[in-house]
Amino acid sequence: MSAFTGAAFLARHSEGMSIPSTSPPDEVGLGRCTRSRTSGCSIAHRQRVVTPEDLGERQPWPAWGGQGWVGFAGRLDGRASLARALDLDHADGLPDGLLACRAVERWGEEAPRRLLGDFSLAAWHDGERRLMLAGDPLGMRTVYYCQQGDLVLFSTTLRGLLALPQVSRAIDEHFVVDYLTLNVGDTDATFYREIRRVVPGTSLVMTPEQSRTVTCHRFDPEHRIRLKDDRAYVEAARELLDQAVRDRMRAVGPVPISASGGLDSVCVAVSARAQGQPVTLLTAVPDPSVPAFQARSGYADERVLVEALVGALPGLSAEFHPPPPDTDWNPDSLALVTAGGTPYRGSAHFSWFEGVSRRAVALGAGSVLTGQLGNLTLTWDGLLSLPALARQGQWLRLARELVLGSGGHPRRLAGLIKRNLIRPGRGARYRSDDLMAFSPVRPDILEEFKVSERLRQQGNDPGFTFPGNSRQVRIHKIIRNRCFWRADILSATRSLHGLNFTGPLTDVRLITFCLAIPEDQYLRDGTTRFLARRLLRAAGVPPAVTDNPRRGPQHPEWFAHLTQVRPSLPAQIERLRRSPTARRLIDLERLDHLLAHWPADAAAAQPQRLTYNSLLNSALNIGTFLAWVEKTN
Repeated sequence: MSAFTGAAFLARHSEGMSIPSTSPPDEVGLGRCTRSRTSGCSIAHRQRVVTPEDLGERQPWPAWGGQGWVGFAGRLDGRASLARALDLDHADGLPDGLLACRAVERWGEEAPRRLLGDFSLAAWHDGERRLMLAGDPLGMRTVYYCQQGDLVLFSTTLRGLLALPQVSRAIDEHFVVDYLTLNVGDTDATFYREIRRVVPGTSLVMTPEQSRTVTCHRFDPEHRIRLKDDRAYVEAARELLDQAVRDRMRAVGPVPISASGGLDSVCVAVSARAQGQPVTLLTAVPDPSVPAFQARSGYADERVLVEALVGALPGLSAEFHPPPPDTDWNPDSLALVTAGGTPYRGSAHFSWFEGVSRRAVALGAGSVLTGQLGNLTLTWDGLLSLPALARQGQWLRLARELVLGSGGHPRRLAGLIKRNLIRPGRGARYRSDDLMAFSPVRPDILEEFKVSERLRQQGNDPGFTFPGNSRQVRIHKIIRNRCFWRADILSATRSLHGLNFTGPLTDVRLITFCLAIPEDQYLRDGTTRFLARRLLRAAGVPPAVTDNPRRGPQHPEWFAHLTQVRPSLPAQIERLRRSPTARRLIDLERLDHLLAHWPADAAAAQPQRLTYNSLLNSALNIGTFLAWVEKTN
């Protein structure tokens, strides 16, 4: 679970030139810095001990008989099968970095294709002057790099690169606009014009002659898996889930679960319990000192459902943690910006889990399991199969799913039809007007930067329609945030707390299975999340959890916390006015209007949640980021 920063001269005529001194940033839990240097490359590495095998890491590992080295950061899964493929007797006790090194020696640029887990990798061959950089398929980790002629600077963190005087902090305005309009996807761009990232699921191979991107993984929407009966699907899903959880519980300390009453984290909890170790659930709950909005169709506090789960399954224990009193609710949180070197539009949501993070640190945990990505994989609701039934002319089954799914209630039936038949059926809507609910970008900038066209190129519909078949939509949503969202925020979390948040439901083996099985495993007789509910019932989870149709929001007291810091917001907007980039891109008059027309209470604010909790928050947070960059420039 380490970090590395390096520098390489690709051309031979650069031998003898001074290689820039590099060092990963000094983050929580990282050990002393170790270095390796050849005639053309240097790398600096810091180890964070999370797994037992991390204790044996001696990175960077020498490779090709001393002609090069391999730097590795992260965690490898499927270690036993990897060891067999490498003709090693066993993987027991072997550090992940050493296994990755042997894989690169054996398979070269094909090695990342053979690796499972959350990882970043860099490999240098001195004789061939070849640098390979790679990241995992889900974008949990990546490598950032900056190429200046023959010189390539690279790091597992943006802060590692930004600490180098050779690296410019000039902002990429197009990326800022894409970020503020949620136009994200498979791209190597970052907020900085000169810094790129390795696209998830690829490796970048750089030599004096050329740079090549090698695709190591791609989700296949045509892949199908068919088993003999419904029970077989549950058993196969449970086996893959247990495998993913077991791999991620390999640790030197406790591995708590950031849990809610939702089916995704409950699936993780049930599987973790089956590993034979006591499991602690850490649940974020609302701040009791402020009012939280509770919709009629949902619930504000996860406590009741989590207590029902723990009461039914011995071996699980639960703790409930509201945000600490000293939590910073200001959208312009500088600590989060500097930790990751990027803005974070959901800074208030991040802060809401501060109590959980601090408790995990107090328990001595290095890793925390989450249920992230579950709603696109194991706990998929299946509702996007409804348009397919209409296209295929399966009218009786379509009617049955609609009637049973709505319980025969006319308003619910109308909502199902509108959300899952009419909206997808009308196609994508690449209209700038649809952006105005959540994006603070000025209307003239939307036109100047041709945002609608850029959205179309990425396949991102600002009307949140995402037409297409279920598998294509799920694959699109799985990959659309992986390039900058996951790696950047997880890097910030490791920097702030020394914690590695990892999701078993992001396991490539499990995702591949979930994408390939028939859609009726997710929606059957009006029951959504059919596969997950059956899996949990078989594990003894009570009906209060498995049959719960309601949803609990993250940070339900968001408006109360935003109101607490309202007096400081005019000054934050004024700082945006002092930033040339923010003043050019962001609609500051609209922000003034939002402050002048503040909702009366949480109930009045809830219909405007996208506007106040997304648009306003993202504008002020990116203002902090731009001010930080411009000051350091």
